[in-house]
Amino acid sequence: MTIRGQYGKRHLHVHTVLVFTVLAVIFTTALTAAGLSGDQTGKHTFELRLASHEKVEGWEMVPGPGPEKTPIWISPEVTLTNRDVARAYPSRTLENKPCVGVFLTEEGAVKFARLTKSHVHELLAIMIDGRVTMAPIIRSEIIGGQAIIEGNFTEEETESIAKELSGIQTEKIRFQPWKHEFSTGKIKFELRLASYQKVEGWEIGLGPGPVWISPEVVLTNRDVARAYPEPDRTDPSKLGVGILLIEEGALKMARLTKSHIGKNLVVILDGKAFSFFPIVKEYTTNGRFLIPGSFTEEESRSIAKGIMMK
Repeated sequence: MTIRGQYGKRHLHVHTVLVFTVLAVIFTTALTAAGLSGDQTGKHTFELRLASHEKVEGWEMVPGPGPEKTPIWISPEVTLTNRDVARAYPSRTLENKPCVGVFLTEEGAVKFARLTKSHVHELLAIMIDGRVTMAPIIRSEIIGGQAIIEGNFTEEETESIAKELSGIQTEKIRFQPWKHEFSTGKIKFELRLASYQKVEGWEIGLGPGPVWISPEVVLTNRDVARAYPEPDRTDPSKLGVGILLIEEGALKMARLTKSHIGKNLVVILDGKAFSFFPIVKEYTTNGRFLIPGSFTEEESRSIAKGIMMK
């Protein structure tokens, strides 16, 4: 699953496929290993637990992942289950292959953040239908609640899996590749409140997946003093777009984030939801944030230039 973000008191940092990279890999392997590529009937069970390569008193020894099936010990306490999945939806990867996107509930995202923060360098057991399909090491705290499940799926299979993980008969959501093509002209920039849960009066938007987006626009191109290429602080090899707001825009942002801690924001470029990120404990007062991406320098400059056009 993917969406993680790290935010400092003086710098709001946006992560796209806001985003939880560990679980993206986890679910890709988990679903493929569990044999979910094919017509499925019945509801698949998902569990996430702490695990260990060494014996732990009170924990259960089970076959580990992979063909070796090396035994591991799993905690009796289940951290995440199907109940923590708010919404699953069919989508497409950058390579235009069918995949399944997942949004955790707010409670599920909080539980996962707490677990990863307090158990860095420990093992996780990802279980599909009672079987450990992957056991990754927690590398760092993960904040967020969005996931992408990849596998050798057909479009029909992704719809079936999405419905089962959601626990509801979701409406059919059209496929959209995770590819954003920007012109050399003006790029319409908006920042709005968003929610993974349905909110009456808000519209459903499609980006990496469905979210409900407030009709109220918080920031627009007019609030941007400067846009420029900027490396991602957590991964300098990735180039995003830095945003510096004018004084009025910075005040709007500070007021919004102070009064909506724990809620989510969405960056919209040319009418399409592009980046989702939570408002965490601290709120930004310096009027700076990053729109992340894996852009080339030319793409980053083009996007920055387009946002600067009023």
